[in-house]
Amino acid sequence: MKHRIYNRIILITTLVLCTFSCSSDLDFNQVEDFTAQPVVTTNLAYYEAKAPDFEAAGAGLNVYPYIANVDFLNTSFVEEDLIKAELYFRIKNTIARAYNYNITFLDVNNAPVKIINIPVGAYNGTEILEEKTVLFTSADVAILKSTTKMVFSITILPGPPLTASSPGRIEMSSSITAYFDVK
Repeated sequence: MKHRIYNRIILITTLVLCTFSCSSDLDFNQVEDFTAQPVVTTNLAYYEAKAPDFEAAGAGLNVYPYIANVDFLNTSFVEEDLIKAELYFRIKNTIARAYNYNITFLDVNNAPVKIINIPVGAYNGTEILEEKTVLFTSADVAILKSTTKMVFSITILPGPPLTASSPGRIEMSSSITAYFDVK
């Protein structure tokens, strides 16, 4: 019997408390004023090539191309909200030859829309490290939005011939940091 009375008291108290809730006037129009500014960093491409991979290539030839599909740049989120981007490239060289490292941005028709060239010095006993950051501001972010592929290639410069036993490697890594303004 006592349990029944306690249960009724608890039930009545709960119902009374639920009818007197505290809330302020809610302004659901605030959602229209919402903005977020996320920053996203991701890898674009990475590869490594050993000196013997360049044995047959002569000076001035574009060799070892790597093609990265970057269709993610053509999504509606990127199209509407991307306000700037930074592309970072890092190249390490331990091959006794100098190179020009080329990054070509291609549109949907495979036409180049931008080319970035990074000179890489020849190995001289100390690993050569070249780093480059390319900023795409709001004025030129359209270049990225129209890019569907990026071609990474190496142009070998004149120097000592490379053989199957030549030591060293060239290593490339790249990333993109994208800045968005979501409204």
